Amino acid sequence: DDIRTEYHPCSGIPMKTDRFADFCWHTMTCSQVPENTTPWELFASHIEFNFAELILEANLTKLQTNELISLIRHTAIERFLVTNYDGICKMWDAASPCHANIMILVPHRDKEHNFDVWYRPLWDWAYDLLKDPRLGPHFIFDAQ
Repeated sequence: DDIRTEYHPCSGIPMKTDRFADFCWHTMTCSQVPENTTPWELFASHIEFNFAELILEANLTKLQTNELISLIRHTAIERFLVTNYDGICKMWDAASPCHANIMILVPHRDKEHNFDVWYRPLWDWAYDLLKDPRLGPHFIFDAQ
């Protein structure tokens, strides 16, 4: 039960063997580690540090991070009304009556799999486009 430590040959440190009972990992105690009260000091601002920390905690990909940054930068141009998670949920709930849900059964390898499919009825979508004052006047219904 001995522990053998081998160093890289270029280090010039000889191999050593310690008894397991004598071997210990020397770590600093909490009182020896200085507390960093300003972890954001290497960033341009505290908000940029908080943003970078959020990106890491959320495990966002490079593409997702770039898209989020683009959206945030766009809020300087356009009003952004969402203030929290509940606001997003309310927006989705308000949009959901426009969509219908059906369940599709798909047989695969002697087993049936159920899939929820959300869709927007084509007729309702076309009707909404016609009611839109920006789009409706541009529809032409007579043969030319």
